[in-house]
Amino acid sequence: MEAIGKSASVDLYFHNYNRKVFETLINESNNKYTSYVIMSGKFEGVEPLLTGLSGNVYLLDHFHPELKGKFSSVAQNFEKDTYEALVYGLEYLRKYRRIIMVQKDVKEPVERNTGLRIFCTDYDFVHHYIGTTRNRTIKEGDVFMVVSDRDLVDLLKQAALQQFTPGKEFGIISYNDTPLKEILAGGITTLSTDFNQMGKTMASLLNKKSIETIENPWNLNIRKSL
Repeated sequence: MEAIGKSASVDLYFHNYNRKVFETLINESNNKYTSYVIMSGKFEGVEPLLTGLSGNVYLLDHFHPELKGKFSSVAQNFEKDTYEALVYGLEYLRKYRRIIMVQKDVKEPVERNTGLRIFCTDYDFVHHYIGTTRNRTIKEGDVFMVVSDRDLVDLLKQAALQQFTPGKEFGIISYNDTPLKEILAGGITTLSTDFNQMGKTMASLLNKKSIETIENPWNLNIRKSL
């Protein structure tokens, strides 16, 4: 919205990954706008819904291969981003033995886990996948890749009980950077897409007639937890 400036008015709606709410919002918004910027997440079979909209449609954040060439998009490449970021941080990861992906399947992209699995195969790490860190004992030599802040807090609580220090006995990589993570537990290493750039890139597409598919850049912010 900052990048658009005063050239357009913007309304914002939230579907919270509820398919019924998602479809209702789109149907009720039809014929009201000239452009629709949609975060469809993992919802499948959305093309008929999108092609029925009266204005130009743009996809944000989650890439749908079946829609490539039909709508412009600015999205994360979850598999590639995870793999490349882990390669970038390899020197910090070498002191650990196992990397554990922690995320719920319902909302989160499984491509992250695919990228991690390929990395572990290429660089000889043990790989594991779990849905939550709650009530889980931390083993020395483990690195946790956590998506939910709730799982991050549970992990830090468990570390305190075991008298473990992030970056020493075990490691943490948290998805999506926030100012709090810069100081939490001495600094939490984060893997994050550049959301500011995502917004700027999307704003730049709104006045283009061509259909473009753009991968948003990632950042691995190395801090004490790794």
